[in-house]
Amino acid sequence: QEVAAWHDLLDAVALHEPDLSQPHDRLSWCLEPSGCFSTKSLYRAIAPSPSPAVFEYIWTIRLPLKIRIFMWQWIRGRLPSGVEVIKRRGPGDGICP
Repeated sequence: QEVAAWHDLLDAVALHEPDLSQPHDRLSWCLEPSGCFSTKSLYRAIAPSPSPAVFEYIWTIRLPLKIRIFMWQWIRGRLPSGVEVIKRRGPGDGICP
């Protein structure tokens, strides 16, 4: 199933034979309605995972970026533990889990 999805993505992204019946050539990115390439559309095609609404809310609220990143990491359970803080030469003694 993953292989089939990969081939579908390659077909969507790959260059195809030009349509010579049209008078003008035009490049178009089929993963965007506008036809313009975006890394966002490519990422969504490669790693399709619907983000919970809370993540979208975090990025739209008016808070300092570092607070939004902290909240995002906290919700995902990715806050650095004491050991990780020590690895990055942060403050503390590394005892805190």
